[in-house]
Amino acid sequence: MSPMKMKNVREFFARLGVWRNAAAEMRSDVAPASWRLYGPVAALGVAIFAIALSGYPNLVDNERRIGAYVLDAVQHGHWIMQYDVSGAVASKPPLLTWIAALSTAAFGEINRFSIYLPSALATIGVALLLVGAGKNHFGWRTGFLAGLIYLLCPAGARQFVTARYDGLLALPVTLAAFAAYRAWTTGRGWTWFWLAGALGTMAKGPIALLLGGAGLLAHFWERRARHESKMRGSHWLGLALFVAICGGWFFFAYQSIGQPLLDKLLGRELAAHATGSGRGEVMFLGFYEPTLAFLSNLAPWCALALVAFWRVWKRPSENPDERRFERFLFCWFFAGLVLFSIAAHQRGRLVFPLIPAAALLAARELAWWLRGWSTARLYKAAGVFAAVVLAFLFLYHHVLQGHSTRVQETLGMRGIAAKVRGTLGEQFPLVHVKTPFALQFWLNTAHRLVKPERAAALLQGAEPVVVAVADFPDLENLLSTNRPVLYELARWPAEEPTLVRVISNRPFTNAPAVGAKNSTP
Repeated sequence: MSPMKMKNVREFFARLGVWRNAAAEMRSDVAPASWRLYGPVAALGVAIFAIALSGYPNLVDNERRIGAYVLDAVQHGHWIMQYDVSGAVASKPPLLTWIAALSTAAFGEINRFSIYLPSALATIGVALLLVGAGKNHFGWRTGFLAGLIYLLCPAGARQFVTARYDGLLALPVTLAAFAAYRAWTTGRGWTWFWLAGALGTMAKGPIALLLGGAGLLAHFWERRARHESKMRGSHWLGLALFVAICGGWFFFAYQSIGQPLLDKLLGRELAAHATGSGRGEVMFLGFYEPTLAFLSNLAPWCALALVAFWRVWKRPSENPDERRFERFLFCWFFAGLVLFSIAAHQRGRLVFPLIPAAALLAARELAWWLRGWSTARLYKAAGVFAAVVLAFLFLYHHVLQGHSTRVQETLGMRGIAAKVRGTLGEQFPLVHVKTPFALQFWLNTAHRLVKPERAAALLQGAEPVVVAVADFPDLENLLSTNRPVLYELARWPAEEPTLVRVISNRPFTNAPAVGAKNSTP
């Protein structure tokens, strides 16, 4: 690098150094009323959820599992441990299922609001926690911007309509992290940390404790930098509550289903995801994927986060509390990132519980750059930016998603369900053969899938039966001898090849034999 370029670089970082003085000014800035800080963030979260929920439906992802677990709990009474329609035991602890099931029971049937509610509530909850934490440690501007950044990034938008555990997990991890920081710095006990860890463990397993406590590595960082740091406070009450909550559920779940619980939760989920054993995955092989996932999920704010990480490492704050907290956030993020980078199982959504730490540091960086703005100007700019993002989300969910194959399949299953419910009534016991769960979702049923051989035998029997089948040629081959006359109620799509047909060995009203187009109920 030439001497001139080196000089420019040094001047740039020298200018960044004035941040230390500006940080004190931001902390002393008079904060608006609480409702003006928390209210807009909560309202923005509700608006994002409403836009996503009112858009095109997509029930061809993990909704097939969560929806089946919810209906299994509500309709079959399996509240301790659930099964999907294939008969497989649930892959995670039941906190998400419980929240969605309570909503489903209140509505009287399953709907998209219920299955997305846990993650949506958690996302808004995390945003509000970031407002409070940012306000307390970095100033109100940082808190306000952190809440907005968390909601107005791809990760935040995705979490509002995802029936997965990672969005829900982000809330107890954030609660545990802030509780751990409070216990570390005040020495007032660890009960709240263990309670939040129990909540996270009931959401997705013990990974919640690791992520929630990862920031405590800052204790050793402080000691190494010759700053006073002590780990004080009692763990006994919190640990006892953790064992009672998580251990109690595990005991009753094991009593209910036995060895399959250990095989699924501890074997195929926990151990296999970490090591890749039995899944064809290898540890360290995708070490770069969590980093790329972070950059894409926090875009465009990831650039600010990277600068903030550099600043924490090279130019820590002179304020003791702020320095400890920024190092805590740094360790929370990077310890979690290393953990995910080592693991064999790689999915972009796994980094969701790390996004809050990065969002807080990115928000502090943004607050410094905008430190000269008045409160009115800051709110106006935030409102304009939020409106632009909301407009894009509306376009995405209400227009662009309409061209998705998964959305079209979901709408097709809704059309079949409407025909079935209109002709056969509510909760008719269809026999399902390899059908997408979206069909049962719209029917509000959770009937176990049956094998084609069993469906063929039922169609050839003397009793009337209605079968929804996803691979009709396969079923038809099994009816080559003693073939009954079959009648069709609905199919989707109308042209061959069809994804799902609903047929019976008894005629519907005005129903032609199979081979003709859709019948009129």
